[in-house]
Amino acid sequence: MRSVGFAGVMVVAGTIGLSGSLAQAADMAYKGDPTYAKAEATDRQWTLTVGGYVMAQPVWAGSDDYEFGFKPIISITRADQLSRFNSFNDNPSLALWDTGTFEAGIVGKIDWKRDSSSSNALRGMSDIDYAVEVGGYAQWFPVDWLRLRGELRYGFGGFDGVVADLAVDAIHFSPELWGVTLSAGPRMTLASSGYIDTYYGITPGEAAFAQALGNPLTPYQAGGGIYSVGFGGQVVKRFTENITGSVFAEYKYLMDDAADSPLVVQNGDRNQFQTGVSLSYTFFLGFE
Repeated sequence: MRSVGFAGVMVVAGTIGLSGSLAQAADMAYKGDPTYAKAEATDRQWTLTVGGYVMAQPVWAGSDDYEFGFKPIISITRADQLSRFNSFNDNPSLALWDTGTFEAGIVGKIDWKRDSSSSNALRGMSDIDYAVEVGGYAQWFPVDWLRLRGELRYGFGGFDGVVADLAVDAIHFSPELWGVTLSAGPRMTLASSGYIDTYYGITPGEAAFAQALGNPLTPYQAGGGIYSVGFGGQVVKRFTENITGSVFAEYKYLMDDAADSPLVVQNGDRNQFQTGVSLSYTFFLGFE
């Protein structure tokens, strides 16, 4: 597992270089998907977009087993903002300040509960309830084809702590490939001990119970720091002004205390993947 982990670090290092190459190849005049060019120029009416992502994802954070999951898409925005770039990683957000190249506002996220009965690897561990994360985000387009985004959220419920996501995406609209928008770039997540210890720590009581059930876990207390680094990309196609679909894939390499947890070392894998598709429909509401 450790040799695979080292290879994962090399993959991340290589993909950071790859994102630079993508940036050089990207369209320097990228202004967003031209499907919405008319709406951008003239239409200020509100829109509602609904849909969802269907994906293959780890059964639990750090697991080497995978399951199908679902993530809803719900977005309310004006028609002149529909062509703005959005990533699968973006959590639901509301802009409070938008200059066109720089945007900032509030962001939220809901974390699914972890049920110890969902996997033999979690035998003896306590369940973790749903968690809600709220905070702020900022994103900047230093050039039209490159977006930098950061989110800082405080979580409560299933865990109490702070999580920060950082992402860079090089973006390219490709008329020669059926009018799809391609994007890719590196990611990093940092988290406080409140988050990492909740999902990767093992109390003495949990360890004793797990061992009694035949799961040889040992006590472990995790601290905060760099939680993961990785790389992701997506292909988005707007079939009409109403219907949009995408295909995406993400790789995450667990770091430091998360990667060193007995849950991961003995029962999981620090290399984490998710991939899937999405489909959404945009309703034009007819009022400004």
